Amino acid sequence: MDPGGIVRALIATAIGLALGSVLPADLLAKRRGVDIRAKGDGNPGTVNAVRVLGWMPGLVTGLYDVSAGVVAVLVAGMLGVPTGFAYMAGIAVVVGHRFPVFSGFTGGGQGMGACAGLLVYGIVVAVSRGWLTAADLALLVAVLALAFVLSRSDKVAAVAMLPVLVGRLVLAGAEWQFAAFMSAVAGYMWIVQAQAVRRSLTSRTAKPMHGQTRG
Repeated sequence: MDPGGIVRALIATAIGLALGSVLPADLLAKRRGVDIRAKGDGNPGTVNAVRVLGWMPGLVTGLYDVSAGVVAVLVAGMLGVPTGFAYMAGIAVVVGHRFPVFSGFTGGGQGMGACAGLLVYGIVVAVSRGWLTAADLALLVAVLALAFVLSRSDKVAAVAMLPVLVGRLVLAGAEWQFAAFMSAVAGYMWIVQAQAVRRSLTSRTAKPMHGQTRG
């Protein structure tokens, strides 16, 4: 890559970090004199924004978080950044959300909103390029639905579906930069959701059964 391309890639990555470091839930909470990290689950994300601040602030937070990663990828494309580095700009949004620059790299959220937006964007790209077919989409929906019905947990459903998505893309021969991008996004989501499932199972087993007490 020429020096100009390197500079554009660095600028795109910095834009991604900046977009991810803006936490609407935190900003909206501070306007009300509320510390969102001390309320609910302590996460400055969409779910906690709805729980602590209400539906409208939660909607604003959700729309921003979901779109920020996609915006970073599109901006990188407009800057003429190569595709692989444009994907990195999207991932930088997730990093920025987890470690917000404007808060000294602390107090960030999990970045699930940005990941969800990037995942949907990636699926649209994969369908448009023939890497995912209608049958693949039906399979993903079926895995999601079955896992949810059996577990009654959206987190378990995500844990079941994400490896299937990545596997289908790899088997379809998707461009390696794209496959790596989707693997990174899906892999991070899988880790976060799997940890949440494990915590949920641990808390259930730690509770005494009805009529029993802990020794």
